[in-house]
Amino acid sequence: MINSIFEAILQILSHPPSRREHGYDAVVLLALLVNYRKYESVNPYIVKLSIVDDEATLNVSIWILFFLFRQYKDKEEEHQSGFFSALTNMVGSMFIADAHEKISVQTNEAILLALYEAVHLNRNFITVLAQSHPEMGLVTTPVSPAPTTPATPLGTTPPSSDDLMVEFIVTHMMKEFPMDLYVRCIQVVHKLLCYQKKCRVRLHYTWRELWSALINLLKFLMSNETVLLAKHNIFTLALMIVNLFNMFITYGDTFLPTPSSYDELYYEIIRMHQSFDNLYSMVLRLSTNAGQWKEAASKVTHALVNIRAIINHFNPKIESYAAVNHISQLSEEQVLEVVRANYDTLTLKLQDGLDQYERYSEQHKEAAFFKELVRSISTNVRRNLAFHTLSQEVLLKEFSTIS
Repeated sequence: MINSIFEAILQILSHPPSRREHGYDAVVLLALLVNYRKYESVNPYIVKLSIVDDEATLNVSIWILFFLFRQYKDKEEEHQSGFFSALTNMVGSMFIADAHEKISVQTNEAILLALYEAVHLNRNFITVLAQSHPEMGLVTTPVSPAPTTPATPLGTTPPSSDDLMVEFIVTHMMKEFPMDLYVRCIQVVHKLLCYQKKCRVRLHYTWRELWSALINLLKFLMSNETVLLAKHNIFTLALMIVNLFNMFITYGDTFLPTPSSYDELYYEIIRMHQSFDNLYSMVLRLSTNAGQWKEAASKVTHALVNIRAIINHFNPKIESYAAVNHISQLSEEQVLEVVRANYDTLTLKLQDGLDQYERYSEQHKEAAFFKELVRSISTNVRRNLAFHTLSQEVLLKEFSTIS
């Protein structure tokens, strides 16, 4: 730490020939250096990474990261899944894969760590990332590991965080339920909604996909209640999901793109009312019993008040409309017509704190996780490092001349 090689690493990333040879290794090395005893002393690499504002360097780092994500995506294409599925499965595999499977994704842990540190420490990085359309072909194959060079760009549309969260939600409902990741996932969605509300950002997004994913997640929690309660407090997650819907109900008019989007929210709640009814029955049952889940279940019961008010208000009116018009099954447009005509008589309860959240803090809460992750990456790097290769010998000689 006395003699910093931070500038040398940036030079490697900024120089095409050296980037072709050592770009991958440089990014992994930087990730490890940033994490070196960072909880025990002042780490100069953290400070230096946080103030980098060279857009060219930031862009190069983005290209390398996306390029390395592509190697995992190529495996996922066998199952016809998309980029977001590949990325979320990459993250999920770190936590839920068995020992044999985990070996195959360990090289990606280092890249995920590098991406995390860059976004976490440097506000310039996330700005460039949000505005970039990286061409995969601009980055050539790193020496180690050696994935196939992609011939086509990742895509012309910038990835959406909401898409990523939805992809994770729908693809990780499994027996070995990754509760911590689901909590973090819902927290990300909540923070995005809080930002949209605060800044009046009307994101043109297919919100139905998110609503559907959240309802399916609730159904999964209910159908696996016994198994999941043996390991997790599922009511914490259920409460977060219900409060996301409360966020849309209470503040949706400030960030949903159009008035019809708000109508569609009510349509989805009404259409899936049986799922919310079942959730209410489950939490009411547990909240009225003197068990360990009484308090947690009670919070969900209270949070469902507005959702149940919407269901109880509109369902009789929809049934009446169908009876008067002799229609056995109403179309979506007919239901929306009833919804729009009966907003004025709907009474909802004001719920406080829906747009409040706990700011992310890595230290203390996440320290143990990152220490174990860095230890795993270091072990894997040592195992795969081939000191006898000419390219690495040249790199070591170059480092030895740095003053």
